[in-house]
Amino acid sequence: MSDLLSIGSSGVTAYQRALATVSNNIANVNTEGYTRQDVSLSANQPRQIGNSYLGTGTRFDAVQRQYDAFVESNLRNSNSDLQSQKPLLSYVNRLIDVMGDESIGLTTAMNLFFESARDLATDPASVVSRSIFLRDADGLAARFRQLAGQFDLLDKETRQSVDTDLGQINALTAQLAQMNKQLAKHSSESNQPSELLDQRDLLLRELSGLVAIKTRFETNGAVIVSVGDTLDQGILVNQTTSRAISVQQSNIETGKLEFVIDAYGKPETMPGITSGKIGGVMSFREQVLNPASDSLDNLAAAMVREVNQVHRDGVDAEGLLGGDLFGFATDKTGKASSMNLLVQDANRVAAAGQFRVIDNPLNSGTAQARVAYTTPQFQGPTQLRGDLALAKAPQIASLTNLAIESSQGFTSLGLIPIGTQNLSLNLQSPGPGQTLQVLTRDGRHLIGSTLNDTQQGLMLKTSNGMEVGATYSAQTLNRTAPASYLGMDIFMGAKASVSLMQQFNATTGEAQAPLAVAAKLTGNTFVGSDNPIAANTFQLNGQNLPALNGPLTLASVVNWLNTATANDPVASKITASAQDGKLVLSRPSGNTTQDIRLGLGANGTPADLKRLGFDTTLSIEGATPDDLLIFVTDTAIPANATSSSVNVQAQFTDIAGDMKQALRASQLKVNFTSNTQYRIIDTRTQSVLAERTLVPDPLSPTPSLSYRGLKLEFSTAPKQGDEFTIDGNRDGIGNNETMLALVALESERLMPGGLTITEAYIERVNQVGNVARQAAISEQALEVVYKQAQESRDGISGVSLDEEASALVRFQQAYQANAKVMQTAMALFDSILQIR
Repeated sequence: MSDLLSIGSSGVTAYQRALATVSNNIANVNTEGYTRQDVSLSANQPRQIGNSYLGTGTRFDAVQRQYDAFVESNLRNSNSDLQSQKPLLSYVNRLIDVMGDESIGLTTAMNLFFESARDLATDPASVVSRSIFLRDADGLAARFRQLAGQFDLLDKETRQSVDTDLGQINALTAQLAQMNKQLAKHSSESNQPSELLDQRDLLLRELSGLVAIKTRFETNGAVIVSVGDTLDQGILVNQTTSRAISVQQSNIETGKLEFVIDAYGKPETMPGITSGKIGGVMSFREQVLNPASDSLDNLAAAMVREVNQVHRDGVDAEGLLGGDLFGFATDKTGKASSMNLLVQDANRVAAAGQFRVIDNPLNSGTAQARVAYTTPQFQGPTQLRGDLALAKAPQIASLTNLAIESSQGFTSLGLIPIGTQNLSLNLQSPGPGQTLQVLTRDGRHLIGSTLNDTQQGLMLKTSNGMEVGATYSAQTLNRTAPASYLGMDIFMGAKASVSLMQQFNATTGEAQAPLAVAAKLTGNTFVGSDNPIAANTFQLNGQNLPALNGPLTLASVVNWLNTATANDPVASKITASAQDGKLVLSRPSGNTTQDIRLGLGANGTPADLKRLGFDTTLSIEGATPDDLLIFVTDTAIPANATSSSVNVQAQFTDIAGDMKQALRASQLKVNFTSNTQYRIIDTRTQSVLAERTLVPDPLSPTPSLSYRGLKLEFSTAPKQGDEFTIDGNRDGIGNNETMLALVALESERLMPGGLTITEAYIERVNQVGNVARQAAISEQALEVVYKQAQESRDGISGVSLDEEASALVRFQQAYQANAKVMQTAMALFDSILQIR
């Protein structure tokens, strides 16, 4: 009887606990992180009775969590991937809304800017059009700033989001460390409370939503959490210790965030976070926001650079060169955020080109001209030859043994660039037929001896630096100002200028005003010769000197020169003397205004000047007003020689020329002497700058001509007698070239990839849109993956009310049956007791 009772009692006890477990499952059906529990029952040890064994009932072993580590890990990983897409998609959509908005985006503002530029190009003199242009230019700069401001707001918001999420991560890892401490009370995970393990898994799941993690579980259920590439790197939780993550701005890449573990203990740099909510935010920052911000800055820099370049090249309403239209504030780092309009006065808008052409109203032809300037590209030398280009004072440069080939009869010393100041070029120990030759790019001969046809054919070539179509002219050969080319003070011979001597106060030692010292020309050691000097071989300050019979001695030359100047005014008379075997020419000590120039006459050569003890020097006072080509010719190379040689020395004070501005400062007149022949004249000095033939361009339907970068295009062929005047457009309204160039920027492919400025911005918007579409697709796909992982977990660990109701009925029936067994045992026992 007792066996029957104990068996029923064991069943009642076991199924009572099973019912409690099922009831607990039902009660926690909606509890987050709860893992379904199941009971484990086993049979008691049977008892041997005779040769047989009888069962002794059942016993309750344990409550088991229905848990699969692989499924739980898969759920955490899919959760990390899904959570990374949500902030990415949200922020990208916000960025698209900002960049595509008409009131904030750039497209509308750029269209308005170029449209107002087109309106101003049609009427450069209109103050209203200028004001509208400034308004829209300011609007464009403001739009860049507004857009950059929105980018900055997103940058700060995402940075704050990262800080907040890191705070949650650090709190969760601290809780996990405390959880490990509680789990350490038992040596086996099977002995741990199921609720404690559920809390551990819930914390890990929440952590995986913020950042992708790797885990490893100890035998007692304690967890090691890592965010590194391996479990040995980037450990956040290990036993009862947690390490905090902090974020800081990168010192290398602007806008990039760097994560550090345990920054105030043993710092460890984290790899880039690519998953979880923080990974999504970081993906937005690094793949979308930062590139978009950099693109906006590049766009602003390109816009400012190109617009300013055009604007600086134009002329404002006051005839002044334009300055920068846009600029960047110095108190901000980003280009877009610091872009602003610099020009506030409508008259300072450089709408016009730097040149203007005016057709003579009396022209017999119907040709109308249009002028434009592009930096000219010439063949041949671009500076003085060799070391001569480095002869800036106080340096003196020399070239020795320069060969003059007999087949050519000349050698080039290079180009004297426009703006070369105070050049002195010395021809040392010249041979009998050697001399310097200075010509312009259009064949205007300034210094030297007249070129014969052969020399002209060899020297007037584009390969030597000449303009296409250049013709030879000796009209200004060896002329002095004002009859010289462009009124230049250019001279070849021996020259001495008034010098300045520094003075100092004898008492204080302070520097005083320098003292002017009269000009004094001293030659080299005089070497006598037998040959006489022909009349007009030399000129002394423009006066032809008479003949001198040989033999030449220093005394005879001194007497000859003093005789020639005997009748000159005492105050300016040049006196010759012999000093230490050298010929010396000097002005009176009181004359501190006039120089001394011993030049070559019609019959003179540098070799003749050498006989008097002087080297031949090319002197140019002031700045050269044009590019000058310089050569050395030799007409006396022996028939049996292949070449001769020459030595030169040079010095200049500076080079500060601008061909374009030099042309603006002058006024040029193009005069057609026939239907095809024309001359270009400088109206200030009446110098003929060029004489050419108008050659039709097979690539252009209309005729045109070029001069030093200026291009004059005609609507039809000009007629004989037609005149066209080119000036510097001093009133700033005669040529809309600058605004047309500004309008042309709209369609110029200035950005990488061959895109226009507007296309580059639209392309960036499209790229952001592509990221949004990809993020939306990825989110949908990862949502499916996450649901599948969730369903897999729920299938194992989730509570199903249907299943629990079924188990409840089953366990209830078992409980009732075991109770009936006990009741039966009691009834049998009572029956026995009632037997008398």
